Amino acid sequence: MVDGVPFSDEPGDSREAIMQATFCALQEHGYAGLSIQRIADQAELSKSTFYHHFDGKDDLLLSFLEYILDTFDQLFQLESSGDPHNDLKTFMSLILGDLPHAEELPDRDAALRAYVELRAHAVRTPEFRAKFTETDHRFTDRVATIIEEGIDEGVFADVDPELTAQFLLTMLDGIVLQSATREDDPVEPMRESLDAYIDEQLVVQDEK
Repeated sequence: MVDGVPFSDEPGDSREAIMQATFCALQEHGYAGLSIQRIADQAELSKSTFYHHFDGKDDLLLSFLEYILDTFDQLFQLESSGDPHNDLKTFMSLILGDLPHAEELPDRDAALRAYVELRAHAVRTPEFRAKFTETDHRFTDRVATIIEEGIDEGVFADVDPELTAQFLLTMLDGIVLQSATREDDPVEPMRESLDAYIDEQLVVQDEK
């Protein structure tokens, strides 16, 4: 593993192998083409090993979403500097798929497409809707905490941390959706606009 970065080394056990194989299979085949056999083949494991851990495809994918959350936490901890301004931008970059330090990590565009496909499944599946609701709340809490720390340190203006976090994450969700469903790539110009919002509206300006 490269400096502790997830996905950059061989999996530690069969469950982690299945998680990594699920990510690869999602990127290659999409949700509609995803099957237990393809995941098992990707992980070089038997279907019986798969069923030892999971009851079926949806059970796997719900566990996979939790795995991705844990992986995100590991990446953010590795990249966090303790500076609220930098940490807020780092958090947003990670959501947009800028996974650092290792060529072996998943391709950004493929990762964003896989996320959008899974999120779309929540439209008609209550279990997925509940998982994405939980995910959104967790991300909002994390961003709000960074903003609160910035306010306490005099880095950020005295805004409502939760509402500001929700605004930023809603913007990020829109960027991810457009990136996954358009022929052109809106990520870089939209990232610049978000950076400008943080620098010009959220960060306390030095008095001249």
